[in-house]
Amino acid sequence: MADYYELLGVQKSATPDELKSAFRKMALKYHPDRNPNDATAEAKFKEINEAYSVLSDPDRRAYYDRMGRAPGGSPGTPGGPDVNFEDLFQDLMGDFLGGIGGFGGIGGRRRQGGRDIQVELSISLEDAAKGAEKIIEFDRPAPCDQCQGRGADVGSPVDPCPACQGRGEVRFQQGFFRLSRPCGRCAGKGTIPRVPCAKCSGTGIATRTEKLSVTLPAGIEDGTTRTVAGYGEAPANGAPSGDLQITVKIAEHPLFKRQESDLHCTIPVSFPQAVLGAQLDVPTLDGRVRMRIPAGTQPGHALRLRGKGMPRFGGYGRGDQIVTIQLEVPTEITAEQRALVEQLAATMGEDTHPQRRTFLEKLKGLFD
Repeated sequence: MADYYELLGVQKSATPDELKSAFRKMALKYHPDRNPNDATAEAKFKEINEAYSVLSDPDRRAYYDRMGRAPGGSPGTPGGPDVNFEDLFQDLMGDFLGGIGGFGGIGGRRRQGGRDIQVELSISLEDAAKGAEKIIEFDRPAPCDQCQGRGADVGSPVDPCPACQGRGEVRFQQGFFRLSRPCGRCAGKGTIPRVPCAKCSGTGIATRTEKLSVTLPAGIEDGTTRTVAGYGEAPANGAPSGDLQITVKIAEHPLFKRQESDLHCTIPVSFPQAVLGAQLDVPTLDGRVRMRIPAGTQPGHALRLRGKGMPRFGGYGRGDQIVTIQLEVPTEITAEQRALVEQLAATMGEDTHPQRRTFLEKLKGLFD
């Protein structure tokens, strides 16, 4: 017989949690349901079960460490201890069993809780910047208030479900294990109403509208999900309620675009303002601020307003506001304005068409 520690791939000093983790890994690897018709995997699976059943028990492990063998023989052999595989795998195999059939437990020990409820909460960019408290409404399945979740009309009894004999689950064999799943006849309650409740049609569950106040911190980001425990679906069988998952959606702003903690906006300026410089009132989330446009500012140039962006979500301080300059060209001008522009063009000469000069320089370099 191979060394139990070697079978599980752990050191002799392994903690109970390390043993459990190693056993889980090996059990999932060699489980017969993953290795059908593989005698080698089946034998390996039995060996690691035997190793874990000994090493997981402090007294039997101490005996094994002293004597080099398990006390009283091996599990499954005459004189050996009776290993309850349901108990052994109860807290280890939940994900594997779910993967092979979508079942939530072994032997009916686990009661399936309520499902989570997903809702979206739309807020403005201003709310996201300053933080807000919002009231949300959502539909929540919960035990019927008319029959208190029994599913039966008032004064009418409930009978044990004939399909599951009142257990609320049906059991079957899967490899080495006895598994269970909720009974489809009674939806896992174990009872059938003799006269179904008129409000919930005998299900014991009715949908009701809930209101909940939600506090949103300053700087919250688009797509952030906040969880409110216990406000999801409430099963009629007394199992724990699910959670409420609130996903925040920030509405598009007509002026600002958000990039992490910075805000971006575009401000139009006239040709004289760009040439001569100007003082402009620029909108921010805090109100208008005075910003200086330097003389000779080019279209597309970006100016920065420090600390006028969004609060840093989960951090300190605020981002900046990036102001991009857009040159605004008038589509209609008076005769006097046209004359002045023509006069300016005449005085500027070649500087009136800098792109043409650059183009000619490129041609000259190409053909020289």
